Amino acid sequence: MSTASNFSDNESNFSDLDQFENQEESINAISETIAGLLEQLSNNVYQYEVHVQYIQTLRKSALFDELKEAREMMHSIFPLSEEMWHEWIEDESRIASTKEEKQRVIQLYSKAVQDYLSINLWKEYVSYIVQEYKNGLNEMELENESECTITLDQVRKIFDEANRETCYYITESHQIWDAYKDFEVEILEASPRVKKMYESRLKIPHATVDKTFSDYSSFITKYDNFNYENVMIETNKYVSETKGKYYERDQYENALTASNNPLDKFMDYIDFEKKQKKPVVNAIRTLYERAIANYYFDNTLWENYMLFLLEKYLIDKKVSISILIKTAERSVRNCPWSGDLWGHYIRILEKNFSSPEEIVNIYNRALSIGMLKNNIDDLIKVIISNVDYERRKILAYKGPISQENGSSLVNLLEEGIKLVKETFQIDDPYYRLEKYLIEIETLIKNLSKARQIWNELCKNHRNESEFWIRYADWEKAVGNLDDVRKVYKRASQQNTDWPERIFDAWEHFEHQYGTVDNFELAIIFIKKQMTIVAQRRERAALEEAKNAQSEGLSQVVPAMQVAEDNKSLEAIDSISSEQYSDTKKRKPEDEQQMEELPVAKRNKAQQFEKPKRDREFATIIVSNLPFDVKEGELKTIFHECGKIKEIRFLVDTVNAQKTAYIEFNEKESVPAALTKDKKRIGDQEICVYRISERILYVTNFPPSIDIEELFKKYGEILSVRKPSTKHKTNRVFCYVEFKERNSAQAALEMNGRELEPGKKIVVMISNPLLKKERSAPIQTEVYVRNLPSNVEQNELKSLFQTYGPVTFVRIPMTNDNKCKGFAFVEFENKAHAKASLALNSTEFKGCVLNVTLSEINRNQIQKEGKINEREKNKISKRRQEGFKESEKRSKTVAFTKLPKDTTEESIRNMLSQKFKDEAISKITMSHDRCAYVEFEHIEDAGKAALHFNKYKLENTIISAVIRSDLPSTLAELAVQRDDKPAKMTMVPRRLIAPSSKLGTKRGPGKIGIGSSSKKGQLVKSTKDSNSFTENQDDETKDENNSKKSNDYFRNIFYNSSNS
Repeated sequence: MSTASNFSDNESNFSDLDQFENQEESINAISETIAGLLEQLSNNVYQYEVHVQYIQTLRKSALFDELKEAREMMHSIFPLSEEMWHEWIEDESRIASTKEEKQRVIQLYSKAVQDYLSINLWKEYVSYIVQEYKNGLNEMELENESECTITLDQVRKIFDEANRETCYYITESHQIWDAYKDFEVEILEASPRVKKMYESRLKIPHATVDKTFSDYSSFITKYDNFNYENVMIETNKYVSETKGKYYERDQYENALTASNNPLDKFMDYIDFEKKQKKPVVNAIRTLYERAIANYYFDNTLWENYMLFLLEKYLIDKKVSISILIKTAERSVRNCPWSGDLWGHYIRILEKNFSSPEEIVNIYNRALSIGMLKNNIDDLIKVIISNVDYERRKILAYKGPISQENGSSLVNLLEEGIKLVKETFQIDDPYYRLEKYLIEIETLIKNLSKARQIWNELCKNHRNESEFWIRYADWEKAVGNLDDVRKVYKRASQQNTDWPERIFDAWEHFEHQYGTVDNFELAIIFIKKQMTIVAQRRERAALEEAKNAQSEGLSQVVPAMQVAEDNKSLEAIDSISSEQYSDTKKRKPEDEQQMEELPVAKRNKAQQFEKPKRDREFATIIVSNLPFDVKEGELKTIFHECGKIKEIRFLVDTVNAQKTAYIEFNEKESVPAALTKDKKRIGDQEICVYRISERILYVTNFPPSIDIEELFKKYGEILSVRKPSTKHKTNRVFCYVEFKERNSAQAALEMNGRELEPGKKIVVMISNPLLKKERSAPIQTEVYVRNLPSNVEQNELKSLFQTYGPVTFVRIPMTNDNKCKGFAFVEFENKAHAKASLALNSTEFKGCVLNVTLSEINRNQIQKEGKINEREKNKISKRRQEGFKESEKRSKTVAFTKLPKDTTEESIRNMLSQKFKDEAISKITMSHDRCAYVEFEHIEDAGKAALHFNKYKLENTIISAVIRSDLPSTLAELAVQRDDKPAKMTMVPRRLIAPSSKLGTKRGPGKIGIGSSSKKGQLVKSTKDSNSFTENQDDETKDENNSKKSNDYFRNIFYNSSNS
């Protein structure tokens, strides 16, 4: 018994020892974790996740002293979330027993509500102070409130702040205001204070406005019943207005609640408040704060908030400088990587006349965090903001910048340039600090140093025309005209991105400052360089064509250089791509007619063939553009990548930005355009990407699923495109196009998700290069011949289903309901159909069967059955379009040879001399110095062409001609040719001869292939000057005889205008 007891005691001792050892190992592991986290923070204190992990570890270990220090350290750098504040305050309030400890809890609440707008924290805050105020009065049993943790004045001050910060939170603010009202009523203070609270509250829209009004009615009944009727009548006037405001905003609140508070819904709400007749600044501030509480790491949101506050401070004077400083501090604590936000902070402190030491500390703090090292633009913005402050300080206290006071600016800029190079190992592509340094060196008369900086910049920017023009402008500004010519000459010899711009700038300079000899020498040099540029481009085109052929991508044919004075070719280029859409598929007779032409004429005609438009491959998207960006600026950036077909803008009024769709003539231009990504326009960095990067290819999903509903949570969807299921119902895929590329990237997380058991959806970014040609349908049908006339469908099915499941049997029947001798049998798959070929040459009901795989494409049969009707509809439609287009062209005047940079506004101002705005239907500007003005009436178009032809606009003689005098569009040609599709549609009308007389020799005065007219003039179509040969088609002859000449119409319009 004793032995057993000893054994049990020993076993218990061993168990306790094991438990102690396990605890010791656990403590050691926690200590090692804490030490490792501390080491990480000592190396870089700006690691948010490490701070969070460190605090959680200390809290689990119950190391409260270290936990307090850790929380203080993190809060000094980063804002804390609502959950982290709740844990911190809960830990502190649990152990708070003395007056000092409770006041510390109140201080923590005060800091917590400053980070983000949180109704929960404010509610806990006011609840805590009310409870402490009551506890203090009860425990002390004294009327001396100074002995309490918090006084009545302090409670009211906190309540006032809470109500001020939350009163425009329409759906939740009643929780704070009701607590405030209940507190005031409970302490039995004089009723006028509570009455004033009610009156203020009822003027602010909130979710419980009806309850507030009812409570006010009861309050007046109790405290001011004698004046009840008068008070309630007066109150009801503004309560009705308040309810109306609430109902207007209720739809925005519902939109936020229904979609889990997306940022775009917040911005819609904010935009609505800003558009009010009398915007309420605090209401807009509250919405921004609510948005930030959900999207605190969105630096663009913070930037918009700061700009709004600055506008209200600078213009309306409705925001105090203290709010600006507090918000700027919060913004950089949330987004310390944003150079824009640091720049705002520095300038706001400057407005507040803060000490130089304080501003320097903010600048050094921005650099020391290290997060600016991720983006060169943000770092440069902070450096420039600091230099701007120093420059303004010198101008304010020391006068104009000179050699005596400018050295500090030079030192700051040189240090900034050095920091950028050391951080990113590259130079700023926009040389912003260097330009600033050149400006300062120029102001302090150190021109040799400034010129040295320009020459150093030449190493990295010699191929940029913008750089050389800046350099030349600087030399011109300092008065060195000979050096300006040297710069232009040096620039002209470089392989720049836009040499014509340099040539134009040099020529313009010589117009202003040059002598006769200087001007002529410049022109001679420019002409030589233009020849060299043309040769260089030709070699590059040939090399590109050679590379494309070697890679087997496509055969690239160098484009023919069209003479500038060839008006017929310019007219062909002016025809829009939509007018070619009906002629993409040429018929065999077109090719035959082309072959009948002589070789020289055929080659010339083929030069006008319009390439197939391939938007999917040839279009890029340029986003994050400034709101005021112009089409010309984009052409300046992308012209070197290839010929631009079209630029379309999508305007984002919420963020004041634009997105551009740029379509090139050739898809080979897209890779070069993608290299412009991250380029800057003004102060914004643009994003360039393929259009397909925001389109998802989605497949293998249940047919019943709502694709748009499935993906809308990732961002705004522009379209969902599904294939036609008319002939094939089992095609399950679609294309989802988002408004933003980031939305498509985020949606990729759906890839592989199981929407139904065993069926995983496939989601990937659309890649047009992987698109396959649609394969021929799998052959599952057999063709059975030599059948008896009395065969029945079930007999044939029974015969063939021994080789596999039969899905369909079709037996064509005669009028007397007998088999025509053949039938079609369809199986589930191709293997079963092939197996059934064993029945070939077998006997069936006295007949030897002939069984083969069916070669008939049923879809093709259905298509061919509709082809005639479709062609008729096309011809009718083409004819209608032709008449409409002909009328439209008769009402449109083409203004050509316009001055550079002519705008729509300048065209309208010119036309206003003769026409009212109502007379003009539309003005379309073209990139080739042309404008097309469509009038409401044909007679107005004639008057405009007559009056403004040879008109002098900004010292430039312009031309004006009715557009119907130009070569016809395809639709018009179709109408003129008896509804037949236009032959050789890429060739101008004047180059087309009647098909029966292609080789006829023309005599003098005849118009046709090979004839000539005076350069720059339209060929007249009068009866005398445009006679045709006797053998010309009668149909064409009648058509021309019925026409009136342009002179005839001009005389009519001239007489009508005089009358």
